[in-house]
Amino acid sequence: MNSTTLKGEQARNQLIHAALAQFGEYGLHATTRDIAALAGQNIAAIPYYFGSKEDLYLACAQWIADFIGENFRPHAEAAEALLAAPQPDKAAIRALIHKACENMIALLTQDDTLSLSKFISREQLSPTRAYQLVHDQVIAPLHSHFTRLIAALTGRDANDTETILHTHALIGEILAFRLGRETILLRAGWTAFDEQKAALICQVITCHVDLILQGLTRS
Repeated sequence: MNSTTLKGEQARNQLIHAALAQFGEYGLHATTRDIAALAGQNIAAIPYYFGSKEDLYLACAQWIADFIGENFRPHAEAAEALLAAPQPDKAAIRALIHKACENMIALLTQDDTLSLSKFISREQLSPTRAYQLVHDQVIAPLHSHFTRLIAALTGRDANDTETILHTHALIGEILAFRLGRETILLRAGWTAFDEQKAALICQVITCHVDLILQGLTRS
């Protein structure tokens, strides 16, 4: 990669990270001027690298899809391998569910992912093409993998709406620590999340997951 290409990549990445922060706070009402200023770039860099503000918004969605995909690819590959077995190893499935939850908690208690969460939260409530992009590429496949793992462990049908709802409710327990972040910080008397607090959250979630899975298991 030559110096010109490297400089272009750096400028593009700076604009995406600045745009994530601005779009997370203001949605598409964010201005290209503010995005460029936050990125330390000339405003002309946005049409040069992306075309329009809407194209930059979609580029942010693609960045999020790539980020989520990269972080959960090992879990998805492990799920595929387990589910492909004639008789999936239930202990391994349970361990993988715990590992995926632990990874999600680690990501959602980091300040670095706040902009990402704000962006996706806006899209959940007022979806645009950007949400469909992220959903199709990573959220739907990962949600499906999680549902299939839960179904394989509990003896339920992965295609049944009730199983999908149980899966979504379980994931929601983890999301509550991001979407209800300020509530738990105030209630627990914490000023911020750190590794120790994330470990405690993980311990609680693991306990809840096991209770839920035990309750859902059909003998």
